[in-house]
Parts: sequence; structure tokens; C-alpha cells
Amino acid sequence: MRILFTGANGPAGRALGAQLASSDFTVIGADMDSTANEYYAVIEKVPAASDPSMIGRLAEIIREHHIDVLIPTVSDELPAVAAAGAELAGCTVMIGSPEAVSTAHDKWLTMQVLAAAGVPVPRSALPSSFENLDAAFEALGRPLIVKPRIARGGRGVGVVGNHSDLDFSALDDSWVLQEFASGEEFAPMVFNGNGENDLAVVVRKTELKQGVVGNAVSTERVAADEAVDVQQIALDAVRAVGLEYQADLDIRRLANGQPVVLEINARFGANSRQAPELLSTVLRASSRALAAAGGRP
Repeated sequence: MRILFTGANGPAGRALGAQLASSDFTVIGADMDSTANEYYAVIEKVPAASDPSMIGRLAEIIREHHIDVLIPTVSDELPAVAAAGAELAGCTVMIGSPEAVSTAHDKWLTMQVLAAAGVPVPRSALPSSFENLDAAFEALGRPLIVKPRIARGGRGVGVVGNHSDLDFSALDDSWVLQEFASGEEFAPMVFNGNGENDLAVVVRKTELKQGVVGNAVSTERVAADEAVDVQQIALDAVRAVGLEYQADLDIRRLANGQPVVLEINARFGANSRQAPELLSTVLRASSRALAAAGGRP
């Protein structure tokens, strides 16, 4: 099987490439940075996700390298890849439906869908809901979190406890305000096969880049019988959004211990080496899809 991973020089792409480095698969990478690394036979250069030619370039790579399976890992490109349809014909694309991927991509919409389905989420609101920061503190607690509605990892996420931390008048509804979950944080990894081979593996974030928020600097895998509530909520969240295949989540406990979903990403994350069974499950699903389509199993 010939596999193409996007984001080959990013954390998620490198983690996936490392898992297949000694396999019989042919593994090709795509990235804006086409610098060679030790995990990929070739890394092809692609434009930014915002470039209208990005999907066309992926289609060229698929044809040139006779790719069987495409697994995208770059957050910005996910909606376009999910919506590409026939433009990426000729290989199996392991990504959820355009609707589900778009929901996960929009962090405010994610909160609304999950809350409606009864999946625990932190209290959240758009800035336009409040006249000022004091009103937001009253509704959401103090401190609160401010983060981009369309986010990439921990970029732009801040903790606001005082008026000096934030110019509230400068916020528009491209931002989300959220209750601060002060407990431990987890990064569950999920495969949703609609009841077939469903899987959830939980890792704990042991150090965060910005101290109390941000991307994980270090993580540890949680035992199967520990944080079972986090595992179940991760599965419930992905199912509520309708997201198939691989997903990476951020879940954190409130002060009372209740886990709440902070976000869902329709892709592999940086921690997949701690859950190699996730990639194996995705590749088995892709093999079945290839066989059903008359391609190479």
C-alpha cells in the first residue's frame, strides 16, 4: 500500500512516519517545507492550505506516486480536503464528512453541537454576548479562557483574570470566551468506525507550553482502567459530531472533577506514537475501503 501523509515535517506527520519507518508500506510525505527527514522516501512541496491550488497539487502527487491512501494531518487543510470529493479521486481519503469536519474546525460550533447532544463542555460564549469583561466574568467565572474560534493547537489561547490581560473592546466573534477548566488535561485519540473497531486511547498532558494552557510539552499514556470517564466522553463527542475515522481531542477536568471537551480535531495529533494501535486501525479500515473499491488491499 502506498500512503501519503500531509504535514510530513510537522509533529503529527513525523509521529506517523516514525511508526511506519520499518514497515512494508511506501510512505510519501507532503508539506510546505519539503526538507527531507528520516521517515519519508519523498516529501513533496505543497502550497499553503489557503492557496486555491492546494487541492490540485495534492491530486498531482496522488497521480504521480500512485497513492492508495491519503491521511491529512494539517488542521488548516482539513475542510478543503474533506470537501474535495472527485478532485482527489483515485485514492481512499481517510477523513470524516465535510459537515462533520467543518463542525470540528469551528470551536464555537463544536461547543454548540456537543452541548445539544448532552456531551459535557465548559460554559462558552461569543464576545458579542456581553457588554464588557465584567459581564463575561460573571457568566463564565474568573479567570476565563479566550481563544480563536478557528484555532491551531494552542496558538492564540490566553487566560484572562484581570482587565489588564485583555482589551475586550477589540474582540469580535471570531473569538470564543470559555470557562476555565482548572483540573488536569488529557489528549484522547479516537477512531470512530461507527461501531466497528471503535477505539479511544487517553494520554495525560504532564507539561503545557504556556504553563496552564497551550500545547503539550510532555505526555504520558493513561492505563486503560484509569480516566475511563475521559475515554467515554471522547467517544461520545466524536460520535455526536459525526466524525468518522481518526480524531484528536483536548479534554480537561473542571474544579469538581467533571471532564469537559475543549476541542476536537479531525486528524491525528502529535501523540500518536503513544497509541500505535490507532494508526493500525485506520490502515485496516483504509485497506477494507480499497478492497471494496477494487484497489489494492
